[in-house]
Amino acid sequence: MFTSNPAHYEEIFNQEAKGLLNRDSLYEAKKPMFGDGLFNSKGETWTNQRRLMQPMFTKQAIAEWHGIMLEEAANAVARLKSNGSTKVNISEELKAIIQSILIQVMFGRLNSSNSEKLLMAAIDTIVKGLFPHLLSETLGKGKLKRLFVLQNRRMEKAINQFVGYVESKIDEIGPDGHELISLMMKGRDRNGSQMSRALLRDEAVTLFLAGQDTTVNTLIWFFYLIGRHEVVHKRITSEIMELEDAPLTPETLERLTYTKAALYETLRLYPQAIALSRDTAETITVGGQRIPKDTSVIMSLYATNRDGRWWDRPDEFNPEHFLNGAATQRHKYTFLPFGGGVHNCVGRHFAELEMMVIIVTVLRAFTIQVNEDINPTVSITYKPERDVIVSVTPNVNAKIGM
Repeated sequence: MFTSNPAHYEEIFNQEAKGLLNRDSLYEAKKPMFGDGLFNSKGETWTNQRRLMQPMFTKQAIAEWHGIMLEEAANAVARLKSNGSTKVNISEELKAIIQSILIQVMFGRLNSSNSEKLLMAAIDTIVKGLFPHLLSETLGKGKLKRLFVLQNRRMEKAINQFVGYVESKIDEIGPDGHELISLMMKGRDRNGSQMSRALLRDEAVTLFLAGQDTTVNTLIWFFYLIGRHEVVHKRITSEIMELEDAPLTPETLERLTYTKAALYETLRLYPQAIALSRDTAETITVGGQRIPKDTSVIMSLYATNRDGRWWDRPDEFNPEHFLNGAATQRHKYTFLPFGGGVHNCVGRHFAELEMMVIIVTVLRAFTIQVNEDINPTVSITYKPERDVIVSVTPNVNAKIGM
């Protein structure tokens, strides 16, 4: 079954909460990378892990890592200023920022060691190999692996490097720190049980892979879009400059309603999950239609996001879609940038804060311009077909806010 109707999404999510649908069909295909992390686990394992992880990602809890985001964004801007280049590969810059933030949030301060450079290279290799791996496992039932022999070998080596790094950090850090891995070690479920070492490893891998590519791609698309839309860019910059020297606290960032609207509009046009998939565990009804057991149900978020029934001028970059109460006039499931139902993204607040800090820090310092058309390509996420090169002009009297 294929649908792009938000009302159907609500029915599907409600029935999923009752156990009538699941996402188990891709479990084996995703297990080599994600193990039993939240992105892939099922049943009681997922329920226990979600209960353990949820308190670590509330708006209040993520304030622990706000300073890391500010510091890494400011470091990147300072580096760009010192380089004096007017042409910047924004894709590479953003990836470096996000990777540095994730490593520090998960494991503590960076040591600029060779092991961390190898870790970042391993993450890149895994991300590039995810899509062909899932294709070969799902469409080809594993029979297409021979078409990706070299890539699969590289990916397997990268996964082993990644897991080895995580294992070493678990041994090194212990449960008494403020790093996310420490918080996960200390977490207890309702029965007082804690995560096994295997689940600690799986969650660390999941958070890295899920937290890097989606955030990096969204930010690339954001800077691409404002670099192509001067009027929007100027309005965002004007709003940011009204903050003057105010520290970029979560409360300060909440005042940037137009900037946040432009970020949401980016996620509408370029959703990182273009569709959600569930499988019926029992016969269900959606939109008055009977859906038999063992049916795949595809929810096309991309189609919903570009549907003129829900959006005025749906193919245009228009932040007004998220201003002046427009969202309240649409069905609540018309826009699902972080998924929906019981499997919504646990890291939503973290990702939004991280992206806003980076956006505001960069645009306090620079004006961005893009002089080329970039098309999207479908991988495990909805990403640009190639690296995006932007022109940067320093803003007069700009300050790097902390």
